Amino acid sequence: MTKHILATLPVNLRYRLLTASCGKHHLLETARLAMAEAGRNPDSAETLLVLAKELFTSAWLEDPLDGTIAIDLAEFEKRLPTLSAAGSKCVTRTAAICAQCHDKVILSKLSRREQGGEYEPLSTWLKGELRLSPANGFLAWTLYHHALDNADFATGIEVAANLTKISPMGPAIAKLSADAHFLAGNYKEAITHYKNVELAFPDMCAERIGETHYRMNNTKDAISNLKRAATATPWKVNAVLRLYDISEGVDQKLEDLTGKTAILLYSFNNAEKLNSTLQSLHSSLESSDSETLIRVLSNGCTDKTNEVIAKWAETFGDQYEGVILPVNVGAPAARNWLASLPEVRECDFVTYLDDDVRLPADWLRRLGAAVALYPNAGVWGCKVSDYERTTNLQQVDLNLLPPTEGETLFSMSEAHLSAHDFGQFSYLRPSSSVTGCCHLFRTQSLLKSGEFDIRFSPTQYDDLDHDLRLGLSGEPIVYQGHLSVEHMKISGRLAAQNKASLASATGNMLKLKGKYSSNEMDTLRQQALENLEEDLARKLEKLGN
Repeated sequence: MTKHILATLPVNLRYRLLTASCGKHHLLETARLAMAEAGRNPDSAETLLVLAKELFTSAWLEDPLDGTIAIDLAEFEKRLPTLSAAGSKCVTRTAAICAQCHDKVILSKLSRREQGGEYEPLSTWLKGELRLSPANGFLAWTLYHHALDNADFATGIEVAANLTKISPMGPAIAKLSADAHFLAGNYKEAITHYKNVELAFPDMCAERIGETHYRMNNTKDAISNLKRAATATPWKVNAVLRLYDISEGVDQKLEDLTGKTAILLYSFNNAEKLNSTLQSLHSSLESSDSETLIRVLSNGCTDKTNEVIAKWAETFGDQYEGVILPVNVGAPAARNWLASLPEVRECDFVTYLDDDVRLPADWLRRLGAAVALYPNAGVWGCKVSDYERTTNLQQVDLNLLPPTEGETLFSMSEAHLSAHDFGQFSYLRPSSSVTGCCHLFRTQSLLKSGEFDIRFSPTQYDDLDHDLRLGLSGEPIVYQGHLSVEHMKISGRLAAQNKASLASATGNMLKLKGKYSSNEMDTLRQQALENLEEDLARKLEKLGN
């Protein structure tokens, strides 16, 4: 078997690509790291610089109206010309048209409207400004991203169509059109535009074309294009993982859990959303043969939550029971309380659900499939998207990175925060942590690892802390990206608008970093590197690469 490109890279660069090979900011940082490594490794400098150029180009194609990246890429192209003539011309033109806006009046008005947090008035204002300045690439870029973030794909498509009429950026605008059509579910149109991009940037949209065919149930064409991506750009780990799972049927695998599963929820003054979550849970269990026990804890609720809990007892029957606490003890203590119940401790598995999620019908069997394929893990989690804007990703598989500038101890992989859901995180593999809004434990592992730390009350990062402790004790953690749970609470890139929530999260992150030493973080990162490498090597061997 030919040595895979990742095996030839410096360890820090290899680790970043193993954690993710997508996301604009993640790719940019990885490209810069490759350039730095080229300076430190003269014998492999040429290879590393070519890789850096591919990473830079891929980052730009994820957001082709980003004038700052286009300017840097155009300069890179002068020093290391690797693009086609059409690709080089496109980057140069984009750099000229989409330079950052320097109009202080426009920027001030934009800032005020963005801080308002409401999409409709912001969209109306941006459309008005674009009518006055239709060739303003910065305004088009801003409107396009706000439209996609708010699932207004028609506006995203319109922005690209209007630019096509007046702009010579060709392939860059084709990429905008393709992505907007993809997210809107217009897959045939998306493929046409992706192929137009590839006329100038060969093979750079192969992964996306493969995923588009997958959404159209064209499995053969999906596999063919994902193979093309894995061959032409072998550093695209996400494409390899996607290729493996589709080729081996992992994406379709469903499995009932063996034994009894305790499903645990806790809530604080969230009656309406809890009611919706329990409705979703009930509907999903009607199509499942798994043996379950359900406990719902009222965390000192003063609204109608207790009435909701009582109402659902009639529907679920004997498997269901409410736990009513007189005060709010916070999320970590609520989890501990539920885990301490004798009937829960007797179960084989424990799964925690947030009180504001929408579950697909097969969620428990998706987790069962993850258990069947990775039976030695201690916890299995899922992908999480926004409830109303399901193409916005809130959480995927989480891996720890070395601290960036301004960080201490570690930073977290956030490739998903600068991208929408194009299927790039729909795979099954080990990770360092999974989201706490829907995760499954072996009961034995949960009890052995100790309680959730109440210092993270009222909520935020108690689940991450618990996963780090599991990892340090040698318990594997697995991400089931073929299970996507919709979360009603806004998080991810839109959550920063809530200042109180952001302040609480920031405080809890400081607490978290105060609990662990740099040696422990090094251990966890080394462990993650070994797990990710071993998992990828196994899959590459199976694929024949």
